[in-house]
Amino acid sequence: MRNSCFCRYKSMGLFYEADKTFERLMDEKKNFVFIGEAGSGKSEIVLNIANKLAQKSGRQVDLFDLDQTKPLYRSRDMQNDFAGRGVNIIYQEQYLDAPVMVGGVRVSLVSDHYTLLDIGGGHQAAKFAGAYSDLLSKDDAVPVYIVNPYRPWTKDVDSIDGTMRHILGSMRLDHIYILGNPNLGYSTSVNEFMEGLNRIDELFDGYTVVNSACVRRDIFDEAQAGTDKSLVPLDLFLTYSWVD
Repeated sequence: MRNSCFCRYKSMGLFYEADKTFERLMDEKKNFVFIGEAGSGKSEIVLNIANKLAQKSGRQVDLFDLDQTKPLYRSRDMQNDFAGRGVNIIYQEQYLDAPVMVGGVRVSLVSDHYTLLDIGGGHQAAKFAGAYSDLLSKDDAVPVYIVNPYRPWTKDVDSIDGTMRHILGSMRLDHIYILGNPNLGYSTSVNEFMEGLNRIDELFDGYTVVNSACVRRDIFDEAQAGTDKSLVPLDLFLTYSWVD
């Protein structure tokens, strides 16, 4: 039966703390796991959250780049730039496409640092993150799934369901927080953003409420005036010379 898995998710309480805004979660949690397929905007979001946590708290932020699924738009590319912001970006160089473990994750998760894991959409990175499921399932941690309704693999509930079951199974976790990120790229208009928000509501209607979403800072004020959702403004850190 179509969407039966999402019905089961709802009854199992998989959609974690849906009544809370993401801003509130940033006040309550110490450890964050960010999951998202290529093109979802995950790495940009991770960098922004790391920067915000460092600025507001003055505490060390450890950002582990475990994304091994793509060569571009990686949080690791900002390692030197973010060092001066109080954000320690940690990763392990790969040899060709060979998966690699990144050291120091468990130490950071139990420290007084903020810890952010950027794991990408691949099952290999998710399996690595599963090694820390005993810590990531604690109350001070939250797995965050980035939904961009303009990407083909999040075009419907069945597509999202397949990815979520695969990733959460690999990570050995049973709950997830949904964070919207409706965008078509650097030139996304307010109208396109608002249409994306509506698509997200339609996708999850009857299953959970998605009350927080990310938006480019330069259209934040206009977008926030048009919705009751809590919006997280994003600066664009990952820019490349070949992007219009």
